[in-house]
Amino acid sequence: MKKNLKYDILTGKNFPSPSKNRVYDYSHSPQNKLGKLYDPSIDQLWMEREGVTPKWPNNKPYAVCITHDVDVISLQSNKENIRRIKHILKTWKQQKSKQNSILVFESLENIMNGIFSKQDPYHRFEDWLNVEQEVGARSTFFFAPEYVLKSHFTDCWYKYDDKLRFEGKKITVAELMSELNRRGWEIGLHPSWHSFNSVDEMKYQKEQIEKVLDCEIVSVRQHYLHFDNRITPSVQAAAGFKYDSTLGFNDNIGFRRGTSYAYPLYNIENNMILPVWEIPLIVQDGAMFNHRKGMRLDKVKALEYIQMIAEKVKEVGGILTLLWHPHLIVDEISWNTFQEGLKMLQKDDPWFASVREIGDWWSNNVKIDLVSFIENSEE
Repeated sequence: MKKNLKYDILTGKNFPSPSKNRVYDYSHSPQNKLGKLYDPSIDQLWMEREGVTPKWPNNKPYAVCITHDVDVISLQSNKENIRRIKHILKTWKQQKSKQNSILVFESLENIMNGIFSKQDPYHRFEDWLNVEQEVGARSTFFFAPEYVLKSHFTDCWYKYDDKLRFEGKKITVAELMSELNRRGWEIGLHPSWHSFNSVDEMKYQKEQIEKVLDCEIVSVRQHYLHFDNRITPSVQAAAGFKYDSTLGFNDNIGFRRGTSYAYPLYNIENNMILPVWEIPLIVQDGAMFNHRKGMRLDKVKALEYIQMIAEKVKEVGGILTLLWHPHLIVDEISWNTFQEGLKMLQKDDPWFASVREIGDWWSNNVKIDLVSFIENSEE
């Protein structure tokens, strides 16, 4: 059967593979070239032809999935900044010397500032929990591994025995992970750059999180959204993951694969559906607020975009997945947008749920097979 354009977008055939330390973003997206970046066009086609929206718990109109990528734990820790400098020196040849030098001096500055600071500005994890509890939400925190088999300059540098302050007490990162898990927040893996094409790397990193929690983890989001459509889905499946939430943008927001629905990832090489469900990433803080690239929005404009996207998701009864990085709580615009954005979304009375909760519900209760639907749809 001849595959149509929407089928190729949904399965990832029309997206370039990452190369030379570059993750191709929205400008390379077929959705952007079609002028449909902010439209869940595949969901809209489903609604037009089938007229049935996904059914959520308690008949909620749509789902909101809050996620956090834990890239950094502390800003001013001597131990962590020295470890960061060693990592920069180890991977020096992987990026420009000028950038390496900037990062080294930044780490030294962080150490100096820590001498005069009573509390690390990044140690505010309880603030995220409190804001989410106010709207009845439990989010997913994706933690990086301690160790990797192959180093890359983008690797995270914290260890699980590093200390931070949480709710007035000093605890380790491992204790934070366990406490979040105990309280009902989900812990997932934020695997390193080189995990994208290595089953051994992915399994090794997954096991590190599971050892801390003493239980299985099922959700993953690739660091820097480094994802190769021809390789990474099969790697994640082989490592035993059930849910991925990588497929969004670093420099924009919107519907990368034309959908806000969950759908199974696809092995393009073998034309096989894989047992890994994608929970699409729709809105990322870095894409909206990074002053060096991306959308470069202020709070007012960011809230307008979130409301616009939420309305599109609500119309099709889909999933609005949000990503906010915990350490960017120091960015007042980003933090205030998160708080006000959740209150704005709460007015719709959506189902707030973690990646795992949404994936479990969808795979067990929602009878929408987007891959088959699009494969058999005419252009």
